[in-house]
Amino acid sequence: MATEEFTVSSVIPASPNRIYSAWMDERHHSAFTGARATVDPWVGGRVVAHDGFVDATHVYLVTGSRIAMTWRTRDFPQGSSDSRVDITFEPIAGGTKVEVTHTGIPEGLGAACRQIWRTHYLDPMKKYFAKPGAMRAAYTAAKKAGHLPLSGIKASRPAPRRPLVPAPQPSAEDEEVEEEQKPKKTRPRVESKTIDLRELARAQATARKEAQRRKAEAKRKAEAVRRAAEVASKKAEARRKSELARQKRAEAERKAAEKRQAALEKKRAAQKKKAELAKKKAAQKKKADALKRKKAAQKKKTDALKRKKAAAKKKAAAKKRAASKKRRPAKRRTATKKRATHKRSPQKKRRAAKKTTRRKPAKRRAPAKKAKRKPTPKKRKSAKKKTAPTRKRRPAKKAKRRTKARSAHKPKRRR
Repeated sequence: MATEEFTVSSVIPASPNRIYSAWMDERHHSAFTGARATVDPWVGGRVVAHDGFVDATHVYLVTGSRIAMTWRTRDFPQGSSDSRVDITFEPIAGGTKVEVTHTGIPEGLGAACRQIWRTHYLDPMKKYFAKPGAMRAAYTAAKKAGHLPLSGIKASRPAPRRPLVPAPQPSAEDEEVEEEQKPKKTRPRVESKTIDLRELARAQATARKEAQRRKAEAKRKAEAVRRAAEVASKKAEARRKSELARQKRAEAERKAAEKRQAALEKKRAAQKKKAELAKKKAAQKKKADALKRKKAAQKKKTDALKRKKAAAKKKAAAKKRAASKKRRPAKRRTATKKRATHKRSPQKKRRAAKKTTRRKPAKRRAPAKKAKRKPTPKKRKSAKKKTAPTRKRRPAKKAKRRTKARSAHKPKRRR
């Protein structure tokens, strides 16, 4: 009969001894598979799982290292021999590698057996040991479902089952003999194989040596993995430090650039402020210059007006002087006529002649600046009063004094 075989594996985050102990414990086995299971943890012991769907017998056991057993399900055809399962537990970084090698499966059942190992053992065990609280939750769910054995009551176990060995195929001669012996209705005797304890002991000794060798190999591998992990961690630390230094340098460069940018912006702001201040000062200066020009124009205008007024005033004064000059000869003639009526001495006549002779150049009198005094009309009035008929001698004396004063001052005016 044609058979199938396959190998599945998975990394479970737990130690090999812990996984082995959970496999051999009925409660844990029922909890992580999610179905009732009975396990005899010895060689030759029977394993019934998934409510009797799987029936197996332990053939070879190494604690924390290997489980070998015969294995069959209800789907196996009647009369077929049991398949063989070899489970190994190998410690690696991050947990334990559980590898299941299943051989001797009847043709057409390989995919179903692979699905059983994947969905009912390896994946549930990974969740069972990986997630915190998953073990307690699975245990509680199995207890509620009634998959765990009751405390204080020993569950009845099925008797150890010998491996099923297929009956030998009869030959042609045997068929003839059988046909001859048919009336006897005898059943052919099938020999069953038993387990030799000496051979089992030798196998266990070799298995222990193999387990020790594998353990040493695993330890060596774990040490190599640890060293590689240390080297990787050192490299990662060095990379992290270099990255931190690079980030620190980049941060320092960024801060320096920000500082330079801030200084540049500050300088630009100061220049802008200075330009605005200069512009403002220029505008103020322009305004002040315009105001100054306006004031100068106003001053010029007022000065022109003043000059115009002064010229008009000067013109009026000149007119007045001209009019007064025109009036002077007539007054003088009247004065001389009045004086001629009085009796004069020869001295007075000479003085009067001198006076008339000296007064002739008075037409060229001082410039217009000294014309403001106007002393002559007052003096003339006083002279008229002095020539009053009631007082004869005193006016003559006063006139004499005045003539002396005029004669003294006239040369200065001429100069």
